[in-house]
Amino acid sequence: MGNLAKRFLTAGVLVPLILLALFVDPTPWSILAISTLAGMLAHDEFLRMAFAHTSSFTNNYLRIVVTSVGAMLVVVTTVVGEKVLPALIIAGVLLITVIVLFQKQESAIAAKQMLISLASIVYVPLLVALWPLLKANQLSGNGAIWLLITLMVAFLSDTMAYFAGRFLGKHKLFPLVSPKKTWEGSIGGLFGGMLATVGAGTFWLLPELPLHHAILLGCLGSAFGQLGDLVESLLKRGFGVKDSGNLLPGHGGMLDRVDGLLFTAPVIYSYVALQSLN
Repeated sequence: MGNLAKRFLTAGVLVPLILLALFVDPTPWSILAISTLAGMLAHDEFLRMAFAHTSSFTNNYLRIVVTSVGAMLVVVTTVVGEKVLPALIIAGVLLITVIVLFQKQESAIAAKQMLISLASIVYVPLLVALWPLLKANQLSGNGAIWLLITLMVAFLSDTMAYFAGRFLGKHKLFPLVSPKKTWEGSIGGLFGGMLATVGAGTFWLLPELPLHHAILLGCLGSAFGQLGDLVESLLKRGFGVKDSGNLLPGHGGMLDRVDGLLFTAPVIYSYVALQSLN
């Protein structure tokens, strides 16, 4: 089976599950469960890649601690609300630093593990926490739809970029980080983002979303999603791996699948939050 067929097969399993969680369950709990699980898997993949360059003596124990802190950040933020997020980050940082500090190992190794652990909290669970928050957001009155639009921006951007790059790509976008990505693919990705916000948004699910807002939001969401893809490519190149894992056939690891979504969600979330203030 080809890689593209595997991609569609994986999507055929995941998409119905996400749609059920979005629209059949009126609460944010199903999405919270999916987000927490996906976040923990992506978080662990990042730590596996990064810790491979440090001592393996405490890696497994530290990975469990750090991913658990990340999961608690996602869960408690959704249950209690965004206002508790700064306190959770502070508590998580203090816990991780204390655990790493008192491990009996070389200071150079401990320093690397501490920096990796703290960076991982910012990179994965802090951004994952926005997914269930979008569903739980009652200020817009359309939390499930806004989360669906967010997913569509990320995944349509990725799909359009893939096909545009494959059939039209000639000019390299960032060859030092991702040799296969092209400017043509990136522009195709921008159109994919706009297709989500304009086609599925303004002209269908969110008629109250102004057209000029939808165009800008689609472009920004796609641009930041592509930035997230490049960031993960940079990390994988730096860590010397091809994929973050092999969990999802045709996609690689969970982090490979959600790298763009991690950076798209803050754009949509910020827009919804700003609009709710008006």
